[in-house]
Amino acid sequence: MKVIITKICSRIVNTIILIFLLVGTSTSSSMFIGNEHLFNYQFNQQLKESSLQKDSGKYDILQQSNLPRKNYFYPPSNNNQNLSQNKNFNEIGDQRAFWVWDFNTCSYFKMNATLVSIGENCYIYMEDYCIAELGEQAAAIKGENICTEFDYTIYPQIIDLAGHPNGTLGDIDGDPRIIILLSHNPISYYDQRNELQLEYSNQCEMFHIYYKTWIPTIAHEFHHLIWFNNEMDEPHFTLEALAEYAMYHAGYLAPYNNLNPQSGLFLDHPEDSLLYWNMLNSIDYGGAYLFAFYIAEHYGVDILRNLITETADGAYGIENVLQRAGNNITFNELYLNWITALTLDKLGFKNNLYGFENLDARVTKYSLIRESSLSDEVKLYYYGFHVHKLQSPSNECTVEIRKDIDKTIGLSIVFHDALGWHVYQNLHNRGIKLITEDISGSEIDEMYIISSYIFDQTPPPPPENGLGPFTYIKIIIDTITEGSLIPFLTISGSFTLILFVIMIIIINKKYKLKKQNN
Repeated sequence: MKVIITKICSRIVNTIILIFLLVGTSTSSSMFIGNEHLFNYQFNQQLKESSLQKDSGKYDILQQSNLPRKNYFYPPSNNNQNLSQNKNFNEIGDQRAFWVWDFNTCSYFKMNATLVSIGENCYIYMEDYCIAELGEQAAAIKGENICTEFDYTIYPQIIDLAGHPNGTLGDIDGDPRIIILLSHNPISYYDQRNELQLEYSNQCEMFHIYYKTWIPTIAHEFHHLIWFNNEMDEPHFTLEALAEYAMYHAGYLAPYNNLNPQSGLFLDHPEDSLLYWNMLNSIDYGGAYLFAFYIAEHYGVDILRNLITETADGAYGIENVLQRAGNNITFNELYLNWITALTLDKLGFKNNLYGFENLDARVTKYSLIRESSLSDEVKLYYYGFHVHKLQSPSNECTVEIRKDIDKTIGLSIVFHDALGWHVYQNLHNRGIKLITEDISGSEIDEMYIISSYIFDQTPPPPPENGLGPFTYIKIIIDTITEGSLIPFLTISGSFTLILFVIMIIIINKKYKLKKQNN
């Protein structure tokens, strides 16, 4: 009797296990979406990338000159006819010819300008063409206003942030005042050639400003002048990050909720690389500024000050300065915290690492996941990021990232439940093809998956400008929702009851048959 019961129970258990596996497989398969959604997503991504290039020009409010900076290391010229010999003018009305870069012909030409205002720390020269257009009185008033703004706001605030203008190069013309040249050229820029003994050098501390420019641009260019007087080979993203922050430091961004003009553009295009500098649009200015702001707010503005004299460049320099100040953090960890903060902008947990106190900045572009599960292919630019937001997250979730074995993916999974906010990060996954994270919470009501293509160590300065390299990953989100769990419990419960009844009937028949035989 015991042997019979044991065999019957064994068969029943095997049957139940088989049914469980079949039901489980069916449930799991039905949770994946079709290829139509994936195709639509990729097509929309391509359209947005195309639109990003087409529409970039209208946002380029503070576009800087990068072309002249590529000509720093020309051999010194002995042709003094190309060097300005006029120095230390200090009377209103003095005239001077300046070498200026022509962005259309990519060459230098001489521009005639007149001294319209003299300040404690600056000379304001204006191109004669602009004076004729404005009229002498209006030109003089404009020059005086800029002079006053520079002396009483820009100069003291920017040297507080960046140090003395002489830096390590010294003062080439022996005059401590900075020359601000106002011209009709719509691009404001700084050219370090002017402070070196090179052909086409004006041999003075100066920068070029569009005469109708937004005043904070002057703070931006003055910061460039100070940095280049300390070193010449810093990558663009660091230079522009601090030059944009200089406008905030001078107090100019307060009326704009402390955001620079390109912040919104970057928040709508977080896939844009932080490290590579794209000359064709101004999105990078938004990302660079928000990165500098994050560093200053969370680790102190002295980190930005010390970057000016740090010998290492780019990410290496940022990492060195942070660690010397006692912050046990790598550049990649800093970057992942930053993109998490741009996704959440929440304070009150984890030492406020994932939010901003003095501005509101959250990405406005993300993939909204409405299904219980997702299989999606994502294009990631180098140190750009992508956000998936789950609309109705489950309390149980598995996230898989399928990637190239030689690539490193920065991953930050963030969710909010009854216990508050939780952050899971993964930075060390080179050498594997599959990243798997199991997420479990209690009453999860908000969830984000943030992915980025990064370097496996501290990233070196980019070798060139542009959008940068990219990679593709496949992200799979597999969840168990209450809606999928209840049918399974109902089905499995019914089978269990039926099998139990069958088992009783069989046992009863076997028992009666044995009794009759006896």
